[in-house]
Amino acid sequence: MLDSTYVTDYIDSHLGQRQVNKIQHGFPSPRYWTGTTVPVDEITEDRGRLRRAGQASEVFLYIGVPYCIRTDPGKCGYCLFPVEEFKGNDALEDYYGYVEREAELYRERLAGTRLGSAYFGGGTSNLYRPAHYLKIMELVNRLFPDVAAGADLTLEGIPQLFTRDKMQAIRDSGMNRVSMGVQQVNERLNSLSGRRQTTRHVTQSLDWAREFGLAANVDVIFGWPQQTVETMLADLRTLVSWDVHDITHYELNVGGPTDFALNRFHELPSTLSNLEMYRAGRDYLLEQGYEQHGAYSFRKPGDPASRDFREGYRPQLHDVADVVGLGYAAISFFGAAVLGPGRSWSYINQRNLARYKAMIDEGRLPVERAFRHEPDDWVLATVFRHLLSMGLDRPGLRAAMGVDVYDEFATVWDGLAARGLAEVTPERITLVGDGPFYTPMVSTLLAEERYRALREREVGQQKERLVPAGEGAGHVG
Repeated sequence: MLDSTYVTDYIDSHLGQRQVNKIQHGFPSPRYWTGTTVPVDEITEDRGRLRRAGQASEVFLYIGVPYCIRTDPGKCGYCLFPVEEFKGNDALEDYYGYVEREAELYRERLAGTRLGSAYFGGGTSNLYRPAHYLKIMELVNRLFPDVAAGADLTLEGIPQLFTRDKMQAIRDSGMNRVSMGVQQVNERLNSLSGRRQTTRHVTQSLDWAREFGLAANVDVIFGWPQQTVETMLADLRTLVSWDVHDITHYELNVGGPTDFALNRFHELPSTLSNLEMYRAGRDYLLEQGYEQHGAYSFRKPGDPASRDFREGYRPQLHDVADVVGLGYAAISFFGAAVLGPGRSWSYINQRNLARYKAMIDEGRLPVERAFRHEPDDWVLATVFRHLLSMGLDRPGLRAAMGVDVYDEFATVWDGLAARGLAEVTPERITLVGDGPFYTPMVSTLLAEERYRALREREVGQQKERLVPAGEGAGHVG
């Protein structure tokens, strides 16, 4: 356990630093995923044993698209995800044929598994022609004949690519939600991304979603170049006036060889300005009747199209939720921790499109990198996911993992509580006040000891690879 003085100093020194979201891939960071294969038969056996024992949870399905429309600057100026430039529907439909074949590699192995929710992301998933959304749902139903009642089936897209025909086809396919990456309602600020999105694109897409009874989530970003608290609030006021019930309001991640990092870093709001934006946005939405369901998610009750929306990358309490990722760069997570240590896996599909296709042509799962979780890794991966909902159910997680998440990280929780960032009770640990804004810092601190061990292991492995054949302890030159 981390020393309490170290925790205090760490928190104090990081409160004024820019937050970088380290939760997207769970724990650990993909840089530590060094395996190149996964034991599919072992995973299948584990899920079968859980299912027969009545312990298998529902799974979350992710299907990705590699393509995005071309922008100048590239990748909308900020995106850190691997994507390919869209060059037409023929290439997109050829790619989707490979996704169908990848799904077939899982179908028998997942027999009897219930689908809890699904997310069709990217890239840009509303690039497909209207008729293709039925094909996507046909794939889902072949893979998972048993779909949970009220399952959330969400398609992600950008406003300027929706059409009325597409929205109707999305509804007719069986999908029930669209998630719109609006990013900035303000047209001038949005133009910095190279997108040609207009206010009319957004309002028209929302109108079509309502016409066909689809729930609609809107994503907007704060911490954008040249953004102020007032322009941020103006965007939120506009969304509220449009009667948007689900709003995801998250901080811009800046890094890598992106235009915003290389050429507009000086235009970014300061860390303290970002904190002010978080506070002002949160307080405004709460005043307008929204409920905060996660660090970045707000929902107003009463949406006639809304269902029991569940964010896919977070396990349900008392469950061990698995993620099946299909497509280019998709991430999968199989976590049968109740079967014993070392039975939990994270892996990412090929981020080279040609290699992704070649492996499927060879009849293999297109795994690029994998990581077998040890017990400590599983606990951290689960805690990371639950942090997105701002709280940890201690009894529920104890039942799922056999450990008390307070006892495991007591000095961290106590340090956060002393600064008004967390509350600890026998039933729950909750991020409060500015705590949700600092979720990335909290996750980094929780993982500090384990990351030290992983770095030491990595250095040891590198040294072993550098030792010439024949040398080592006991060798006489």
